[in-house]
Amino acid sequence: MACHQPQNTKKFTIGFSQCTGGDAWRRQMKVAMEGELAFYPDMKLVYRDAENDSEKQVADIEAFIHDKIDLLIVSPNEATPITPIVEKAFNAGIPVIVVDRKTSSSMYNAYIGADNFEIGKLAGSYIADLLNEKGKVLEIWGLPGSTPAMDRHRGLWETLKEFPQIESVGNIYGKWEQDTARLQLKKAIATLPDFDVLFAHNDVMAYGAHQVLQEVRPNNNIRFIGIDALPGPGAGIQFVDDKILTATFLYPTGGEESIRTAYQILSKQPYEKENVLHSTVVDARNVRVMKLQSDKLLNQQKDIVRQQQLLNEQIQTYYNQRILIYILLISLITLVIFGSIAAMSWREKNEINKRLEIKNQEILWQ
Repeated sequence: MACHQPQNTKKFTIGFSQCTGGDAWRRQMKVAMEGELAFYPDMKLVYRDAENDSEKQVADIEAFIHDKIDLLIVSPNEATPITPIVEKAFNAGIPVIVVDRKTSSSMYNAYIGADNFEIGKLAGSYIADLLNEKGKVLEIWGLPGSTPAMDRHRGLWETLKEFPQIESVGNIYGKWEQDTARLQLKKAIATLPDFDVLFAHNDVMAYGAHQVLQEVRPNNNIRFIGIDALPGPGAGIQFVDDKILTATFLYPTGGEESIRTAYQILSKQPYEKENVLHSTVVDARNVRVMKLQSDKLLNQQKDIVRQQQLLNEQIQTYYNQRILIYILLISLITLVIFGSIAAMSWREKNEINKRLEIKNQEILWQ
């Protein structure tokens, strides 16, 4: 396995401030980063989870600044509250990579993420075709103050406003979480009119909404659409394959790209400031192919992690063996030194004894 290394031998510390580690998409981002780090042994990742709390994220980043990390990767919980502390890190000379959600400032070295406005527009076009340009849509938001949620909403209705017979029946605020989306929909469902499409800002909220509507409006003909298209069981691609979701839109995590960009910055190579990741729809037409490809990639990723763990174990074994050899060598040298001293003492003792014997003989002859 070929590994990239910055030209000097310094071990670089990357601080990763995640807005939340509580959903599958963000857990996959972390897994992708850790997998990519296997190729960069001179970089290590220190992870802090803000748990959907902007104040905690500010404190986390402040701690990173205090620890004098070499580079900051941040996925902001909300744009406005997080901007000042990110600017502080940037002004302190710490390179900053913003992932997924933007701040309200341009003070960062690189941004990596999909274009949420364009994904919203793609979803709008898909819904318009699905409804033959006539119907009712319920939207489940992520966190209202986050840029992905705002941009997905704007993009959706930027497209759907061109179709006057498609209307909104309301908004539910699920905060990106399946349980929250389910709870909020249960509270509101009695007041909602019938609708044709439920569009959620991520797949797990769409899945939670599907569970609620199966309970309260069984045998409905509602089409469920989400965003993320994560691989593996209990995720978007599987939901489409199981016909729970009609469609999902691929939203790359940017985990691998963040580590590659971090390496380029730390090794003083050229890099792009704006890195837009592309999306596509996953529905009944291509879900089988996407599932096969994503499952294969997941297996390859697991293999890389296992190989890295094996390599680390072999390196540790090598270091332990080297230390043991050093101990044995020192012991041998010590043994040789003491043996030499003992031999010299024995020879000196023999010489003294011989001289004493000669003197004794001389005395007796007198």
